[in-house]
Amino acid sequence: MSFDRRGFLKRAAVGVSAASALAPAQTATPREGELRIGCLNVHNYSHLLPLWAPLMNPRAGQKEVKFTGMRITHCWEIEPEKSAEFAKMYGCEAVRNFDDMLGKVDGIISGGYFNHGWSHILHQPYLEAGLPNLINRPFANSLVKARKMIDTAKKHGATILCPSAYEYTNAAAEAKAWVKGRKIISYDATNSFDEYPTHGIHGLYMIHRSIVEAGNPIVSVQYRSKNWYTPPGVMTFEHRDTSGNEFLGTLHQATGPWGTLQIHTKDMYGGKMFAIDAGTGFPFNKTEAWAPTIWAYEHMARYKEMPQTFDSLMDKTRVFMAGWRSVMDGGKIVRLEDVPEDWEAPVALPARPNDRSVALFKQKFG
Repeated sequence: MSFDRRGFLKRAAVGVSAASALAPAQTATPREGELRIGCLNVHNYSHLLPLWAPLMNPRAGQKEVKFTGMRITHCWEIEPEKSAEFAKMYGCEAVRNFDDMLGKVDGIISGGYFNHGWSHILHQPYLEAGLPNLINRPFANSLVKARKMIDTAKKHGATILCPSAYEYTNAAAEAKAWVKGRKIISYDATNSFDEYPTHGIHGLYMIHRSIVEAGNPIVSVQYRSKNWYTPPGVMTFEHRDTSGNEFLGTLHQATGPWGTLQIHTKDMYGGKMFAIDAGTGFPFNKTEAWAPTIWAYEHMARYKEMPQTFDSLMDKTRVFMAGWRSVMDGGKIVRLEDVPEDWEAPVALPARPNDRSVALFKQKFG
């Protein structure tokens, strides 16, 4: 496909509100009515196929309930036959090219893993159109690519959510609220794990949301493990708060259910425990873990208010990349400021050697 079509974006994209041209925080007028959502990377190792799509497009005969004011109208996957399968399953239209949804949708959700080395290409037209973009974790496999997406969003008034389900649980929200104003001594966290960039990142994002965003920036990362694609492993984070208080926290990458965060402070030396509850039975098996991320996206899409700032998004990407550098360098401590801007982390997964996605992305986009 040709990128010459980008000239079209210099005019208004049909169906996109005039408010989209504004900076994300400049409007309080919500988008009303059902939002038309275009979906990228819908099938291959994607949250969309089994988890997010049913919340928007309930399937007949599946006893599913619509949890949002959004509907998936278009979809794209690197393998056209997989896109067609998704479209048939969820009653939407499969498009041939990833940017064929321009002018037809009010927002974009990307659900896959294997695409994150090329998200700066896939989302470029939609960011230029000022649309709200949900980009599933990881955000990018280099700081240069992450910065490109953020700069484009800022320039065109687009919004971005790059989430982990762990971040949008009640446990993470409670931890962040409890931490504010307290002096942390240390913390220890856990997350269910297979590969670092697919599930180890869950715990990292949970820590960033709960600890860092409460005013405790990360200075360095150490990640010790036999390798980055099998458990167990331990990540150690060095923090320094605004008053100069320094402390360490650990994230244990272990096989097991969901995640926990135990925070030790001067007023609670034994620690305060926060544990993610995935919910038992309907509707809690949807509302405790999977729906909150989509609700956060819909709120962003309607009000142009990002749950996290661009600076926060860039910072947690830098932390993620520092973890990569550490584990691939034998577990050495890596300061965030020492992560090279143009260094690219791996995308292919050793545990999924037969998946064609990475090869197809490289073939199509280089």
